Amino acid sequence: MEDVLLQVQNLTFAYRESAVLKDINVTIHRGEKIAVMGANGAGKSTFFLHLNGVLHQDEGTICLAGRQIQKKTETKLRQKVGYVFQDADSQLIASNVRAEISFGPMNLGLSQKEVKKRVEEALNYMDLEDLAERPPHYLSGGEKKRVSIADILAMEPEILLFDEPMAALDPFNASRVEQILWNLHEEGKTLLIATHDVDFAYRFADRIIVFAEGSILADGDPFDLFHNTDMMEQAHLKAPAMMTVWEALRTANLVTQSLPYPTTLSQVVEAVKAMEAMEERGL
Repeated sequence: MEDVLLQVQNLTFAYRESAVLKDINVTIHRGEKIAVMGANGAGKSTFFLHLNGVLHQDEGTICLAGRQIQKKTETKLRQKVGYVFQDADSQLIASNVRAEISFGPMNLGLSQKEVKKRVEEALNYMDLEDLAERPPHYLSGGEKKRVSIADILAMEPEILLFDEPMAALDPFNASRVEQILWNLHEEGKTLLIATHDVDFAYRFADRIIVFAEGSILADGDPFDLFHNTDMMEQAHLKAPAMMTVWEALRTANLVTQSLPYPTTLSQVVEAVKAMEAMEERGL
């Protein structure tokens, strides 16, 4: 299929004879926004490191746009699949923000003119112009996170991997990062986001992949997955708050049963308005 960007087949990886990933099969389509969930140690980060070409599988294949990736072509995978680490400090290496963002494009062998263009675009996109000459390690947590995202955007990857992008951020900066993710999706980027935040996953993702002990436990629609109580218990997940509240309202007959489940507060408001309109029409 033309819209298939990445295809992972029978991927297996062991670290010091301990199996970390076991027979992973995933197909990622262009424009998807996917939440990758599971308990600590379930294999999420290791999975991402394979998608980005940092680690090489013991068995199985990874195909990028229909072409199988070999060890000698893993550089191509790193160019097309950008990885934003959970800990921004582990990603930041340069003396100032501008130099930090230019590091990736320079390693691609681009012209000086193209590097400068990409850096300026990334600075502007992430609202970092005023911080361009500042040392990144002296920035706030939210600012570091935006720099680490700008690092990857300047590489112009087709797929973006985010490992717990809102971890350790205050509510303002977490909301700001979430809006950046929405913007990237609207611009056609393909996003995979490892997260423990079930509320974020419920309102943001159109697909959820759940890992457990190195295997994929579930892969599908968020609504269906969060209603699978056996899977949720096995993966140590809980139902999103918005779903729990809405089901309580349905049980108490305070909302019309036929209304779709909302994922955000604004959708709750719209649902209540729709219910009032139905009552006025005597439906």
